[in-house]
Amino acid sequence: MIARLLLSTLLICVSCIKLSLESAPMDDLPAAPARFYLTNPITLDTHAIDLQEAGLAQDLRARQNVLEGLLQTNAASARRWSDLGGAYLEAGQPEKGKYCFLRAAELAPNSDETWFTLAHFYIDLEQSRNALPYLGRILSSTNKAEIVFNDFDRLKLGVNEIAANGGMPAEPRIAEAYFRHVLKAGDLANAREAWDWLKPQSPSDQLAEQYIHFLLAKGLLSEASAAWSYQLGMREPGFGKTIFIFNGGFEREPSGPLFDWRVNLNEHVEVSRDEGMAVSGHSTLRTVFDGKINLTYQGVWQRVFLPRGAYRFEALVRTAGITTDEGIGFRVLDTQSSNRALVETERVTGNSDWKKLEGRFVVDSPVKLVEIQITRRPSLRFDSLIAGTAWIDHVSLAPAQ
Repeated sequence: MIARLLLSTLLICVSCIKLSLESAPMDDLPAAPARFYLTNPITLDTHAIDLQEAGLAQDLRARQNVLEGLLQTNAASARRWSDLGGAYLEAGQPEKGKYCFLRAAELAPNSDETWFTLAHFYIDLEQSRNALPYLGRILSSTNKAEIVFNDFDRLKLGVNEIAANGGMPAEPRIAEAYFRHVLKAGDLANAREAWDWLKPQSPSDQLAEQYIHFLLAKGLLSEASAAWSYQLGMREPGFGKTIFIFNGGFEREPSGPLFDWRVNLNEHVEVSRDEGMAVSGHSTLRTVFDGKINLTYQGVWQRVFLPRGAYRFEALVRTAGITTDEGIGFRVLDTQSSNRALVETERVTGNSDWKKLEGRFVVDSPVKLVEIQITRRPSLRFDSLIAGTAWIDHVSLAPAQ
């Protein structure tokens, strides 16, 4: 009963104002209209908000009357125009709602709240292309990317259409964040499209690695291989065709992504680059064993995609004081066949000048993912604790001639 009386009072307060709103467009309101109110505008505003939040203003027309009256107190309030637009939209009057939302945007052109309001207005009307420019502004100017990305999901648009209609700013950090969002959602079709869109922007190796793992998880080995070859092909001419080992001379510090060497930490083995010992270039990989345990070692490795064909593996190894009968060597594993060894080289012990280790094998499927490991087997002898240093250089994997 109290709520009804209050609503009746509010309607009386705005009845005379209502006549002027219906008789002229809102843009034609006088600059300083002469009006009087039976209640303070601030109080009216508070009551209107209370009614809406309490769910007591069930009559949408009555709610519109209240909001239209509030606009007479402050026609420059973007928030009030947005509120009125929402009331019109709920009442099934989208054109009036659109007018109000656009008016709010004119009054607050740099407000992310206004941009969200307009974007969601168009989304609700299934006018996605009109919503995208406002979502693009939000991405450029706020930290609300995940909210916008969820709106993209709701629109069910590919990244090409989003970008073409102003929804994706030309900023790599935003594009890469959206790509990660797509991968997390597991959307294969959109991930493919987003990757093709990203490629000219030189995506990071870390992002490419995430995409490759995404494809591998879906069993798409050939696509993963193509992404791997593209990512490195611009930097390494012939990569993925005639060259398959990345950073085979250890001229750069291993960076860790899928394409480079990875080093598993072990308290009994020190692995580092040595710039004072190299066959050519200026660096090798140095591995030092502390002599305290009989170690099974496979702590340095790199994964490689190989198309069908015959291959030749080679590496140069030099040793100083490698103890026991089990020294340092290499093996190439088939990661898709329970890590079956495709190649195992001889292992070098004692003191040795640079020695070539090599092996040949055949890939009999369209694409195979192999893993190249630096290894040492445990010794069966009583003097089995391994100590000493090994240097490695010129690791290569190429089509067999």
